[in-house]
Amino acid sequence: MIQPDLIIFDCDGVLVDSEVLSCRCLSKILAGYGIDLGLDQALDLFLGRSVSAVCRPGFAPHSLPRFARLKA
Repeated sequence: MIQPDLIIFDCDGVLVDSEVLSCRCLSKILAGYGIDLGLDQALDLFLGRSVSAVCRPGFAPHSLPRFARLKA
């Protein structure tokens, strides 16, 4: 087995801002359920929140009534 010379641990946002990528993916997944949510809306709603917080019952804003019924 090859032994790596270096391992880099990226604390979110230090090297790569993965929250934008995560919100983009979430927006695409929700679109598959018929919930049209643009990237800007997804960033406003979900930026800084964990997946478990986003999927918690009752989190969904009133503008997304179907979101509360989705299960993780």
